[in-house]
Amino acid sequence: MVTGLRYTLRQWRGRVGLPVEAMVCLALARLACLVMPFRLALRLVGLRPVPQSADRTGPLGPLDPRISAVAGMIARMAARAPFRAVCLQQSFAAALMLRRRGLPVDVHLGVRRENGVFAAHAWSLSNGHPVTGVPEAGVYQTVAILRAGQEHEC
Repeated sequence: MVTGLRYTLRQWRGRVGLPVEAMVCLALARLACLVMPFRLALRLVGLRPVPQSADRTGPLGPLDPRISAVAGMIARMAARAPFRAVCLQQSFAAALMLRRRGLPVDVHLGVRRENGVFAAHAWSLSNGHPVTGVPEAGVYQTVAILRAGQEHEC
């Protein structure tokens, strides 16, 4: 009986835990972007600017299944969130979740100019593998790279 209950709880936590974590991290990122100066929001998320020469281009190793799980869950929860979760909040949520799992993350901030109008975009990579916002990133010029270590928890 106890073994069956433990198994059921583990299954439930596995199914419910990641979506709840993604939604909480998206909400935290959204709140940080709304009420904090950008520098403090970066500190909360655990990101720091690095030189663009430190860009990690291309996959740096095999794809960790946790990267795919986080990427997919952030995309699903951002689409279902009762608030607007745009690329920057998604990248910040990815940074929180991946750091919690001991994985590195780079958040790229980019801009483009089209018909005299500037547009900005944020996307994230972990070990060179896409996490959030990468399909749209090709038309943006990277202006900053923010890197998170692996010592932070959401």
